[in-house]
Amino acid sequence: MTQERHAAQQTELVEQVLGMTQEIAFAASLFDWQRAACLAQERSPLLMSIHSEQTPEALHVIRRIQALDATLLENARESRDELEAEYQTAINSNKAVRQYHQIAQL
Repeated sequence: MTQERHAAQQTELVEQVLGMTQEIAFAASLFDWQRAACLAQERSPLLMSIHSEQTPEALHVIRRIQALDATLLENARESRDELEAEYQTAINSNKAVRQYHQIAQL
């Protein structure tokens, strides 16, 4: 395999990973975390196939992928924190209702 052909295949692979990353970002924007996780799992072996030697164009795309991943991770953390807060609020409300009913029965 010629070096040019290998570089072209790697560039195509990097572009494919970018497309999948954008799909993951779209799923996350819809709070479809299950779809985002499935896509990330599909993308993982492709990420592992990317070689360290890349053209400058491919490196630019890789940096875009890294930036998208960082944003996705931050958004996922924020969503998790919001869900945890909502869960704690619901638990506390449930406890308050139970206490109210216990006192009302006295």
